[in-house]
Amino acid sequence: MSSREKTQADFDLERFIDMFDEALTSKDERVINALRSLMMMVILTKPEGRKDAIGPLRQLFDDLHNINRRMHSMEDTVRQLEYHHRREFEDQKRNDIPQWPTAKDYYNNGMSEQKYRSMLNSINGPGPTKFTKP
Repeated sequence: MSSREKTQADFDLERFIDMFDEALTSKDERVINALRSLMMMVILTKPEGRKDAIGPLRQLFDDLHNINRRMHSMEDTVRQLEYHHRREFEDQKRNDIPQWPTAKDYYNNGMSEQKYRSMLNSINGPGPTKFTKP
């Protein structure tokens, strides 16, 4: 879903928002009474069949809703990608560590303890020798 082109209604809406914010925060009684009168007039004169019409504020609200939905979808996708990447990295780290066979592995394959120890000695070399002073 891509963003839509700005129309003249969008620019008018920006001006309206600035004026409406100023009016809502005004301490002037004339402005407060004018807002009350405006809202009452709109409520009394609103036609019944105009529910389907999309005005600039409704369009702004819908745009914001779509942006939030898309952002949450992207966050979920990023979270899933991070999770799978972390899992792959951990699996690769586990696979990169050489797993040396233990004595149990050899005993289960029929090797006697004596053969296992002689194999270890051939890999590790002779055990520690006593240190003598010269």
